[in-house]
Amino acid sequence: MIVGNRETRTPSEGLYLLLTLLITLSVTPRQTTLSYHSDYNHHNRIGSMTFEQMKSRLLWPPLLSGGITVALSASYCRQVVSGHYEALIEAAWKEQLESGHVMNLPLFRLHATSLPGACEDYKCRAGLTCMCTADSLLVEDCKELEMRFGLTNSKESSVTRTLSGMSSDLAYIGYELHKKPQMFLADSIDIHTLFLTKDGFVSLVRSVASNGDIGSMDRSKSNASQISRAGSTSSKASLRAPITLPLWALPTCLPDPTLCNIASFKDLISRNSEAVHGEMIESVFRSLHDMIGLKTPSSDPAALLAVHYDKKHNNKPELYFLVKSGLSAVEVSDIHKKSKAKQSYELAFIACSDLKTPYNENEALPISLVVERKFTKSTAETASVAQALKSVIKLTQKFTKIDLTSVKF
Repeated sequence: MIVGNRETRTPSEGLYLLLTLLITLSVTPRQTTLSYHSDYNHHNRIGSMTFEQMKSRLLWPPLLSGGITVALSASYCRQVVSGHYEALIEAAWKEQLESGHVMNLPLFRLHATSLPGACEDYKCRAGLTCMCTADSLLVEDCKELEMRFGLTNSKESSVTRTLSGMSSDLAYIGYELHKKPQMFLADSIDIHTLFLTKDGFVSLVRSVASNGDIGSMDRSKSNASQISRAGSTSSKASLRAPITLPLWALPTCLPDPTLCNIASFKDLISRNSEAVHGEMIESVFRSLHDMIGLKTPSSDPAALLAVHYDKKHNNKPELYFLVKSGLSAVEVSDIHKKSKAKQSYELAFIACSDLKTPYNENEALPISLVVERKFTKSTAETASVAQALKSVIKLTQKFTKIDLTSVKF
C-alpha cells in the first residue's frame, strides 16, 4: 500500500514482515563488522535534551559554526537489522557497479540533532506522509546545537536513500521495533552552501555537459588525478572526484571522514570531534573553491541556516550553510571565468528578491547569467533545478521574516 510517496504496510503484511524478521535474526549470523548497539535508544535522550529527526528546521538568525558541536559514537552509525537485508543491499549495490565506475567510500551519517520540535505524529516519525499541521519549524535565536555523527558509506547511502520496497521495509522495521525509522537507513550528509554576494545574489552551479555523464553525489568516482583542493589554509585535500551536478544547484560537498583520521566506527571517539567539526566547515569552502573557483579561507564566518529532511529520499538529511561575501555577483563571475572550476561547472545567480516570490516547483525558476559583465535574465525549467535547491527555497518562503540580505555576522 502507498501512503503519500512512501510504501507502507497493511497490518497483515506488517505482521508477516516482523515474523520474517524475527526468524531471520534468529538463524542468520551478522555479515558485517558493525553490530547492533544496545545503547542506541539511550543515546537519543539525555536529561531534558531530546534528539529527534524527520521535521525540517530553519534557524533564524543562522547559527554561526562556533555554536555547533559534534558528538561521535559508534552507536550513531547505521545499524544492521539482519544478514538477509544486508545481502539485499549488497545485491542492489552490485547492480549499480555494473552501470558505472564507482567505488564504496566512507561517509558521515547524521544520527540526530538537538534542535527542538519533534513531531508527535507517528506517521511523520515513521517517515510517512506527515499528517501534522507543520512539516517544518522555525527555530529562533538558537545559541548552540549538537550534531551526532556516525559513519556509513556510499553503498548503504545509494541503496537506502532510494524509495523502494526494501528501504520501506527497513524504515518500517526500525519504527516497529525501536520507534526509530531511520535506524537502519544510511542518512549520509550532503552540505549545500548559500553563497550570498554583497549585491544580493545567491550563486548556483551545474556541471558542464560532457557526453551525458551524469553522476550522483553518493556514488563517488575513483580518479586520483582529480583532486578536490580546499580554498583554505589547510594542507589536506580530498582525493574524491568533484561532484557531478547535472541540474542547477547550490555548491555542494560531502565531508570526508578520511581527512579526520576516521577509517572505521572504532575511530568515532570524542578526541576526533573537533577534527570532524573542522571538516564539516571546511567542506563548505571546498565546494566554493571546486565549483566557483573562490579561494575563500575557511576562517571566514559560515552559519547553519537549515537542517532539511528530504521526503523524496527517505528523509535523508541535508545541511544548508550561509556564507556572505564582500564580492559582487559580477566579480564572482570574473573569478569563475579565470579559474579551473569553469572547466567543470557553469555559474548562474538567483536574486534574493526572487527568493521572496512565491515559488511553485512546477514553474520555471528565474535566474540571472553574467554575460560580458552584464546581467541577463533567464529561467531554469523545473526539470533542470535540483531538488535540494527547490527545498530550501520553499523552506525560506514559508517563514515571512526570512531575509538573507539582513543577516549580519
